[in-house]
Amino acid sequence: MKKKRKREKKPDYIWLLAEERPKPTVVLQIIKAYCEDFGDSEIHNNNIKIKPIIKNGVFQFKYRVKGIKVANAKKIYIKIIRGYSSSVDYLLFKQRHQPCESDPSEIPLMAIEETKTNEEESRNTYVPQRVSKFVYFRHFYKDVKMYMLYNDEFRQTSSKKPYDTTIFGTNILLTLGVKFIGRDISRWFSPFSSVEEAVEFKSKMKKAHKGDVAIEITKFEDRIEVSGRLSNPVKKQNIAHDPGIGSIAMIGAGLRFLGWQGEILIKNHGVSQEYVSNNKSNKFLYICKILDMSLDGLVMPSVEVPKLYWCYEKKSEKVASILLHLACEYCGISCIYENHARCERGFFRTNDDELIALPKEDSNGDKLLLPDVVLKDDDEMEVYDVEGKKLSTLKDGIKEVETYDGIEREYINKYYPNHQIQRWVCIFGGKRAKIPHEKVMLYLNNDGNVYINASAPKNIKSAFKKLGGYFE
Repeated sequence: MKKKRKREKKPDYIWLLAEERPKPTVVLQIIKAYCEDFGDSEIHNNNIKIKPIIKNGVFQFKYRVKGIKVANAKKIYIKIIRGYSSSVDYLLFKQRHQPCESDPSEIPLMAIEETKTNEEESRNTYVPQRVSKFVYFRHFYKDVKMYMLYNDEFRQTSSKKPYDTTIFGTNILLTLGVKFIGRDISRWFSPFSSVEEAVEFKSKMKKAHKGDVAIEITKFEDRIEVSGRLSNPVKKQNIAHDPGIGSIAMIGAGLRFLGWQGEILIKNHGVSQEYVSNNKSNKFLYICKILDMSLDGLVMPSVEVPKLYWCYEKKSEKVASILLHLACEYCGISCIYENHARCERGFFRTNDDELIALPKEDSNGDKLLLPDVVLKDDDEMEVYDVEGKKLSTLKDGIKEVETYDGIEREYINKYYPNHQIQRWVCIFGGKRAKIPHEKVMLYLNNDGNVYINASAPKNIKSAFKKLGGYFE
């Protein structure tokens, strides 16, 4: 009797689900962390590229990572997602099939939050806002490894002692078990060991500016009171003051993780009863529900936290603008600015490869209006300002591309004086089978059909032909 041959187990794939435009430098950092923490090996870094998968003119809403090989995974794929509420930037799954968005039993291996911001640029918000994301994530996935990633490309080293706000927030992240990638935390930071230690550290921090509500912690036998403003000073009585929201969520998370089971009461918040009663899907109210915190003087509403954490992105204009961006980069056209659907902060890349954080206003004091992506083709000596929009907001996009005088005058012409500038729109959504307007460079419909304008720059048309064909 013949012995049955043992079936070889097919290798899994790595699925990297990205809430924003995936960057090769970040993908490499994540894969290295995966190999280190999950016992994988054989990374080969050979000019990492992210390739859109297009078959016969149809985008598969998926990207393949080229230039990295991992021993225990056949391929590395990327898909764009969004959170039902607050979401970390990346989730990493390792399994044979594509992760199912409606199946909460499928658990990621890693949750990664990326930052390009440093404390000099955003002293009061850049750590606390990340903590609140991890708090919300932990509600859905109890034991998944969490990471705070500092992008190699934007990393700035400094030997001076960080602000107390940064130390306090980083210590809470460490207390929550978050691992850091790309930042040395051995010198100034350590997890808190007790509620008392955290409260004492906060009490010694520099107080708020005059006129602002100081964020303070007062511990009683049966409760802890956290004082801090949640309302925006302009639109009063709402929940929209980012520094306060992030800091109070961060403090609540640290206290609960350290074992505090009593009441956590938020004082001097400036929020009205009407607002909390009519805005039950507010992200901070979700955090209050998760951490069992209450607002002083208000009846807390009955809040239902979303049942699912994430889904594949099928609505935002960034589906098309990210496709355009990555297709161009894969074929040699570079990006010098990006802010896809305003989902992450953008930096302008100069001709010396310096990264500049763009201001909110131009030199005339007018608002600096910015495209979703600015592409540069050195072969043709051209720059393309591209505004991403949905088909339903096409008219808005056509108007907006006429408002980019500021960035062109003060940045593009300054650093790329010999390049000619073109303004375009890229569109996502709907069921059309042709370019919807002469100003549209790329149209991606809901079925994945890719249409490139016959008048589009020749190297962009060439890029999409190379990737799998296109329709005019």
